[in-house]
Amino acid sequence: MLMLALLLAAPAAQDDPEKTYGDWVVACDNLNGCEMTSLQPGEQPVPEDDSAWDASMSVTRAAGPAGGFTVEVWAAAAPSGKVTLRIDDAAIAAAAAGGESVTFTGADAARIVAAMPNGKALTLVDGSGKVAARISLAGSSASLRHIDANQGRAGTVTAIVAKGSKPASAVPAAKAPAQIAALRPSGTPATVSKAMRAGMERQSECDGLYDGAESVPEVESFALGGGKTLALLPCGAGAYNFSSVAFVLAGSKAVRAVFDDGNDGMLVNAGFDKGVLSSYNKGRGIGDCGGSQTYVWDGTRFRLTEARVMGECRGSTNWLATYRATPVFR
Repeated sequence: MLMLALLLAAPAAQDDPEKTYGDWVVACDNLNGCEMTSLQPGEQPVPEDDSAWDASMSVTRAAGPAGGFTVEVWAAAAPSGKVTLRIDDAAIAAAAAGGESVTFTGADAARIVAAMPNGKALTLVDGSGKVAARISLAGSSASLRHIDANQGRAGTVTAIVAKGSKPASAVPAAKAPAQIAALRPSGTPATVSKAMRAGMERQSECDGLYDGAESVPEVESFALGGGKTLALLPCGAGAYNFSSVAFVLAGSKAVRAVFDDGNDGMLVNAGFDKGVLSSYNKGRGIGDCGGSQTYVWDGTRFRLTEARVMGECRGSTNWLATYRATPVFR
């Protein structure tokens, strides 16, 4: 019965899970975990000599009554020494720099988030006094209110913006991720013959696409286990996106792969590694917008395990999670 439940579970569709407020984008996933990330300033003037606006920032809040914050700031240039995070003229928190980003958790993160709704700009100043990051806070209050509402915090003492007198116990408990029964890859991938490829092309939008081309990209194939093979049929390319159609081969038959999230099998920049099929579609070459998905094979169809999205092409390469599940390989 447990295995049957795992097989029948399907991702719950969400209506427009991503929202933009001013210079921030926010999204909550199917487990009520929420994250907001900063964008390049929309209306604020950006000085030509001030590259600190190239920085970005993420605020994540876990679901549930005790759900805490994680704040991460990616500086325009790697800061050195001790860094101080300031909102307008007030120093809020300090940390030791290490790498391209600085992370705050616990009480430091809570203080930062509490000060954001009434602030105009957040800066990260390194040990030499140089501003390593400058983040617009326009829209951060609305984004935090969005999180309050989606996590059931509005009207409780745990809310940041929509604060009220209800106790933390009024906040819904965090949801556990669905467990997806996945088949561990094994065996040797089948060879795709010319006749099989021609049949796959006829089943897809790729028929005749490479007629007359000097070179034709090869079909990639991967063993799925149980005698079946995943075949990724090339189906066109742009400047930074390469499209392919997923087929499942069994013996001499090739059928278009089935996906539990409604995907028709057309993937972008697809890859398959350790049993995980990935697809990511970049809206621009720098990767600051687009969408991505990961799937596992359950022996019959591909099951969604993660979806991320970033609809705004405004400098954030931190795509936000809208769906999460846990694969259980067997």
